[in-house]
Amino acid sequence: MPARLPQGSTWEDRERAVRRQAWQYHSDEMALADDLLSHLMRAFRELEGVKSLDNAQELTLLLAGGAANFLRSAQNLALDGYYVQAISLVRNAYEYWLAGTWLNRVPQEAAPLREESARWPKPSDMTQALAASLAQDEALGTTLSEGQRHHLKKFTHPSFDSISGALDSKGTLRTGPFYQRRRLLTFLDLSYRTATLLHRLLEQSFPLLREGEWARRSAELAARVSAWATRQAAEDEAGR
Repeated sequence: MPARLPQGSTWEDRERAVRRQAWQYHSDEMALADDLLSHLMRAFRELEGVKSLDNAQELTLLLAGGAANFLRSAQNLALDGYYVQAISLVRNAYEYWLAGTWLNRVPQEAAPLREESARWPKPSDMTQALAASLAQDEALGTTLSEGQRHHLKKFTHPSFDSISGALDSKGTLRTGPFYQRRRLLTFLDLSYRTATLLHRLLEQSFPLLREGEWARRSAELAARVSAWATRQAAEDEAGR
């Protein structure tokens, strides 16, 4: 039998409780998530006055803006305990990044894609077209690994992995949102890395962002994400 919500409790009560737990146990990590998103917003403000954008740059900016919205929405869902749904939105953000990176390599393809009836390449086709550079970036640790991309896929489609989080250690089905440390950390890992990919895409696409304070801050945030990932790997290894 599914466990019921406590008497007098509502969905909103549970969401607020989960959000408090997330900030109580992961305040530094949530602050880093906020910093990564805030940095994207700074980039958009920096680029507001730029008028002479080519087709590829304009589409890239639209993709980056849409990806930032996905990440912000995902963060709110994860804070409230909806981890699978949050990871699904991170996948959307990742695929927007993928499209922007592909456009950087083939800017001549941008103009036809502005048409409403245009058919964009499938993510799998763009991944294949970028295979060599993605493999190099993966070796350097500057993009999502194959395992991380697999996480994005398995939480997006129906599978036991995507639905089993509703079961506790005794196999009891729990209704409503609830705090799950491991799934929150999985979300943060994927979200952090996707945000840093978007930072790099914007730097590659817009010369204005390659120097000065914005570029310095990008490097600082990337270093914080790398340090966090190293600590998490050490904690995971110690816990085995």
